[in-house]
Amino acid sequence: MRMMRLTREFFTKDPMLAARGLVGAYLCRRMADGKIIRARICELELYDECERACHAFGGKCTPRNDAMFLAGGFAYVYLCYGLHNMLNIVVGAPGHAAAVLIRGLQYPGCAGPGKLCKTLCITRADNKLDLTTSPDMWIEANEAPKKIVCTPRIGIDYAGADAALPWRMTIADDNGACCSAQ
Repeated sequence: MRMMRLTREFFTKDPMLAARGLVGAYLCRRMADGKIIRARICELELYDECERACHAFGGKCTPRNDAMFLAGGFAYVYLCYGLHNMLNIVVGAPGHAAAVLIRGLQYPGCAGPGKLCKTLCITRADNKLDLTTSPDMWIEANEAPKKIVCTPRIGIDYAGADAALPWRMTIADDNGACCSAQ
């Protein structure tokens, strides 16, 4: 069954709406051998320039965060702690920095943002990749999950009160438990 690739229109809507719409969608990655992996997004976090945990807080534009200022639908890949690549999907209008960190996929080896990038061979070379046109990585629509659980984001205590924003979204199973990447 072929699913529909998400378009620029999807990604450029309000960042919160785009983030919610990405929960349960499929991240698709063409591997070097031509194999296409389709993995359901089961955990993500939204970051917006209006809050202190965002790399673009205060509107600053640096070589590290300049991808966040593009139109929604581009990849923002950065290196965390000098070790792990992290995949973000830019959301919102051009010039407004917001992105969704993909934290987990329902796919073996993809529990955690660093692990999923390693498993899917996502590197900083993929930074600014246009997910609406790229043959190598894209997002496909899927039915919305029955329940999305919203909680505070992970590991951002430095952000003060903004750390409590319920901008981490996960899929919940029928019992209300969070589905974890397998």
